[in-house]
Amino acid sequence: MCRSSPSALPTGPAEGKPIVTAMTSPAPFTGPAVHRASASPAGAARGQEHVWDRIARYCLLAAIFLSGWSLLRVGQINLTFSDVFFLLSFAISGARGHLSATPFRSLTPFWLTGLVMMLGGLFVGSVVNGDPLRWVNIALQYTVAFLFIPVLLMQQGERITRIAPLVFVLGTALSETIGIIATFFLTFHDTVHWLGDGFITGNDRLGAMAGQPNPNGAVVAFSLPMLLFSVRQHMLSGLAGLCCLILLLWGLMLSASFTGFSASLLAIFTAMLLMGMRYIFRLGLAAAVAASLFFASGAPLPKAFQERVGNAVESGDLNQAGTFINRAQLIEEAWGFAEDNMLIGMGVDRYREISAYDNPVHNLYLLIWNEGGSVAFCGLMILLVLLCLLAVSGLRLHRDRGAMAGAVLLVFLIYTMSYPHMYSRMWVMPVMVALATLYGPRRNGKAEGARLIYARPAGPLQPSPPSPLMHPKG
Repeated sequence: MCRSSPSALPTGPAEGKPIVTAMTSPAPFTGPAVHRASASPAGAARGQEHVWDRIARYCLLAAIFLSGWSLLRVGQINLTFSDVFFLLSFAISGARGHLSATPFRSLTPFWLTGLVMMLGGLFVGSVVNGDPLRWVNIALQYTVAFLFIPVLLMQQGERITRIAPLVFVLGTALSETIGIIATFFLTFHDTVHWLGDGFITGNDRLGAMAGQPNPNGAVVAFSLPMLLFSVRQHMLSGLAGLCCLILLLWGLMLSASFTGFSASLLAIFTAMLLMGMRYIFRLGLAAAVAASLFFASGAPLPKAFQERVGNAVESGDLNQAGTFINRAQLIEEAWGFAEDNMLIGMGVDRYREISAYDNPVHNLYLLIWNEGGSVAFCGLMILLVLLCLLAVSGLRLHRDRGAMAGAVLLVFLIYTMSYPHMYSRMWVMPVMVALATLYGPRRNGKAEGARLIYARPAGPLQPSPPSPLMHPKG
């Protein structure tokens, strides 16, 4: 019997190369994908696994979309609908092995050190001077915000991390749309029993779905650099971007938040400065034209905005800026307490009880120092310094993404000087969303130095035997 050789096969008309015909019955394809599906439990349920991955992805996007909607809560506890979606995504991703063990790559050990120091200082102060049960609650809140969120977000693919800022912007724009429409038809007395006293306040300030006017101003300030980034990356058309900008600025004015107004201006300027001078000129010209048309029309500013923001801007007197005087008094009081809480703090939530004003100091640095001592304060500073390093380093990786991350982080830092504890996800989510565009996995799907917490079991993978058609014997 003669064995067939390549020369015995028919040849093409001009090339003289062998052509494989249908005379030989083809061997069944047993490539890696088919073999993996049949050889491993994970491969056998490949379709089901993809469904769970899709569910986790949609839950995460829903969590980002609703992260500024603090009004939607589960009961009276600090658990929002956004938290529920996030925890679902986290649980599914954890079961699937899709959590990053190094969300900040080489800086991850320092990040964990800072978080442990901050929570550890608060724990010691709570055990010695306060109530340890209060520490448990705040420790869980900070762990979810400063650990679980980056662990999940930094492992998402390029497609998710790229559209996440746009999703956040659309969620904020919808919140402002709901609030703006409500102001035309409803008053404080109409909404207080259903939506609380912050959706529309007694002095006609708008809290929208953020629940309070000041957080509403914050989510708008977070959204503005993300909106610029989305338009720059052509994820949003110019007309759609203009509509979102109008809604955001309208909601910002109705919130009448001086901190939100200042943070928004600084965020826009920072983002445009880092994105390029030409971009500043174009947007600055458009903003000047829009402002000129607005003032020329004689349209009045919202009364609350004029009283709390406009008067302070016109006169240059910060004493007319909202509750600036009250916050200054709290800060002065906190400096007096700081000397007695150098090593061991007063414990979680104890400041409110000791203060003569029955309120925590609206300054995160002083609050952490007084409640957790110098160890907790140093831990907080480590976290904030690392965030700054990540944002600055991001400018070398991608100019537009780094500019957005820097502007979003600037808003966060501004609010650390005007707010107490910031463990709510509405504060941390936008910062991590911006950083995830820089430090998430690249387009090729490789995590570039990031490692999974555990690998998804795939079973033994045996090499497939070579096909005789691919390697014919001579």
